[in-house]
Amino acid sequence: MPSTAAFPQIDFKPSVSKSQGWTDPDLTTPETPVFRKRPGAEQKIPAEPAHTRSSKTWRWLALVAIVGVGGSARPWTAFPSKSVVVASPADYGPRTVTIDRPAAAATDDVVLPATIRPWQTTTLHARVSGYLKGWHKDLGARVNEGELLAVIETPELDQEVAANEALFGEAVAAVAQARAERDEARADLQVAEAQLVRVRSDSELARNQLGRREKLLASRALSQEEYDNALKGLESRTADVAATESDIIRRRTNLETRAAIIDVREATARSRKATVERLKELQRFQRIVAPFDGVVIRRTAEVGMLVTAGQDSLFVIEDMSRVRVQMYVPQTYAVQTSPGVAAAIRLPESTSEAVPAKITRVSESVDSTNRTMLAEIELENSAHRFQPGSYVQVALTTSHGVSAWTIPTNTVAMRVGGPHVAVVNEDNQIEMRPVTLGRNLGSRVAVIAGIQGDEKLVINPGDDLSTGVSVQIGHGELGKEVVQR
Repeated sequence: MPSTAAFPQIDFKPSVSKSQGWTDPDLTTPETPVFRKRPGAEQKIPAEPAHTRSSKTWRWLALVAIVGVGGSARPWTAFPSKSVVVASPADYGPRTVTIDRPAAAATDDVVLPATIRPWQTTTLHARVSGYLKGWHKDLGARVNEGELLAVIETPELDQEVAANEALFGEAVAAVAQARAERDEARADLQVAEAQLVRVRSDSELARNQLGRREKLLASRALSQEEYDNALKGLESRTADVAATESDIIRRRTNLETRAAIIDVREATARSRKATVERLKELQRFQRIVAPFDGVVIRRTAEVGMLVTAGQDSLFVIEDMSRVRVQMYVPQTYAVQTSPGVAAAIRLPESTSEAVPAKITRVSESVDSTNRTMLAEIELENSAHRFQPGSYVQVALTTSHGVSAWTIPTNTVAMRVGGPHVAVVNEDNQIEMRPVTLGRNLGSRVAVIAGIQGDEKLVINPGDDLSTGVSVQIGHGELGKEVVQR
């Protein structure tokens, strides 16, 4: 414990002014000594008991602590306590809101890249092998259907045609021979049938004679030997009948065989005839002709070149009288793209106005690789304004879909039951109405169902708005409704 002599002598009298320190009569007791500093002299303090000095030190420390917190404790006691009353929303009157109105769903013009295709195009290949004898149309030439373009020499094909014509003649002769053999077999059959009639008559005659001889033999007017000869004659005639009948069966079978041979030879003749006709058709492909009216856009034919059937292309022809403008419509606009949709076609390098048109046909299917649908516009091109293979831009006029109205996105409130809008009715009361949203258009959203188009929609509706709440519509400087468009 430090000695009190180390501290300066301070007079803690209650009469000390506020400028000199603080005064608290509760801290001064009859037992509390008064310390007063005397200038120029040190006062000697009489010795006190140890317990008295310790008690005074603790009192002094407590006094310092009270002084430190006194400034913060007194303001709480300087003002009397008051009760706080929270004002309800009704005390401030109806809430002021700003409104917006639905707008009719407008149409959008989406610009898509497109490619011009010819009305029809074909690559002419050699159908037969040989050497090109000559060509008659060059690059850029306009040709008509059936017009000769080139000629191919085919000596091997010519020899093959001649050989098959000979085989066809042989087959025709074989058919004639088979028919003659059939006629001969039919005549033999007729002879055998006549022979059968004769032997049957002889057999019947022998049977009758044998009967008469049996009577004569019974009356002993005929010998046994003559009767036995008659019996043997009947047996011989019966055998002749059986042999003739067998011969007829054989001749009938032979006739049927001859008829079958004729069928085979006639089939062979028809086959060889078809081969000859096929080869003659190939001979017609020695002449390369235009399949339709068009323009030669490529020629690779040269005189003397070896042409292999089905491999070498000689000419490419395109019909440019009409063109097809093909574009790939993104999936977003595929539903709104159908035949009859308005379009405008523009050449980027051209300064002329866009050509109005309509969608002619669509594929009705979205390609899963790029999520687009092929659409096509058919155009008249008799003036050759559009060149096949060119790049053009097509502006399609598409709607927002099935929705008839669009509303600002900041008028939609997401509630538990789905999207709602706060509608201000004629009594200036809120009606929370559920809506069915369509496609998101950025600052606006399409509405499929839920509004009629004449509603007053609250902008930025808060959670405190509910059906039946009274509001008032804010006005601008000119007294008009505050409407954000």
